[in-house]
Amino acid sequence: MIDSTLNNANILLVDDQLANIEVLEGLLELQGYTNVESTTDSRKVLSLFKSFHPDLILLDLMMPHLNGFEVMEQLRSLIPTGSYIPILILTADITFEAKQHALEYGANDFLTKPFDLVEVALRIKNLLYTKYLHQQMQMQNQILEQKVKDRTRELEKTNNELVLAIDKAESSDRLKTAFLQNISHEVRTPLNGILGFSDLLVDPAVADVDKKELISMIQTSSVRLLNTIEDYVSIAMIISGNMVVNYETVDVNAVLIESRFIFKDKAGIKGLSLDFLCLAGTAGVTVETDLKLFKRVLFHLLDNAIKFTKEGLITIGYDVNPDLIEFYVKDTGIGIDDKVKNQLFDIFMQEDLSLTRGHQGSGLGLSIVKGLLILLGGSIRMESVKGEGSVFYFTLPIKNQEN
Repeated sequence: MIDSTLNNANILLVDDQLANIEVLEGLLELQGYTNVESTTDSRKVLSLFKSFHPDLILLDLMMPHLNGFEVMEQLRSLIPTGSYIPILILTADITFEAKQHALEYGANDFLTKPFDLVEVALRIKNLLYTKYLHQQMQMQNQILEQKVKDRTRELEKTNNELVLAIDKAESSDRLKTAFLQNISHEVRTPLNGILGFSDLLVDPAVADVDKKELISMIQTSSVRLLNTIEDYVSIAMIISGNMVVNYETVDVNAVLIESRFIFKDKAGIKGLSLDFLCLAGTAGVTVETDLKLFKRVLFHLLDNAIKFTKEGLITIGYDVNPDLIEFYVKDTGIGIDDKVKNQLFDIFMQEDLSLTRGHQGSGLGLSIVKGLLILLGGSIRMESVKGEGSVFYFTLPIKNQEN
């Protein structure tokens, strides 16, 4: 690559007369040019062109073996499109036809012998300066092309982000609408049951034995309504940062045994087995956490596992690591599609909001679980195969970092 002084340019001399070569080499040396190659055999020009990569060629026309026109014809196939490699013709042929043909074959300038060395030096300098400017223009074009590519990529990235943001906003709006409809359903359904069954309780035409069943239905609807309201309050407190955490030392096995006892009958009604895998040597394992919130996390996951499992087994257990305990709730239920796994813990996000209609519930369970675990310094992840079941893993630090 030529620098601004032009002195480092590669100059190739081609003339069958050694005396002419020596004169030109002396001239170039006096002018400060340092990279000069020469040959008196025109057949070597192609190999020199490939190895030396000349920035300027000084070429004689009338030579044995290959004349200057034939050399230029061969060079055409080697010079890349868009490249500028000037050729200065130095010849004793002073005819107009020779000059015309030389320019047609690719020559950039033309001097006849005997030539004036001062003029030769000026022609060489002018051609090399043109080469330098062409080189700078190519570099600027490359820089501009790269900037255009970078800017295009940035615009494409921005556009993709905007498309994703729009899709997410539209999806969020749809989910919020469905969610609000679900709230209405989950509040109205048990409330209608409570009001309707209460009216029947005061109806003298209803037998006492039937009233006992009505009381049971009212209690069931009341629990469902209470749980729904508690879920909405919990998610609001988590989002607002008003959830209070009360740390204490908690016996892990005691909590899991209690959880299994509470949910065993509910699982049994559906014909499901509920097992607690207690590892050997884990008796007395404790964590410093909020007992109430810990139970809510576990209860939510167990309730979901039973809700979405028709047959098979539900297993709870844990593994002890140096700084944390990783719990798991495993089921053989309906599983979760890969497309929504990463979004399942987001608020207003559920694989199918219609599922809550068939199974009851606010659809906020996993959002609440994630929010509670963040408050407790833990995390949650999931593995699932559609149609085969799911495993929810969550962690709790063994020691409370605030202490």
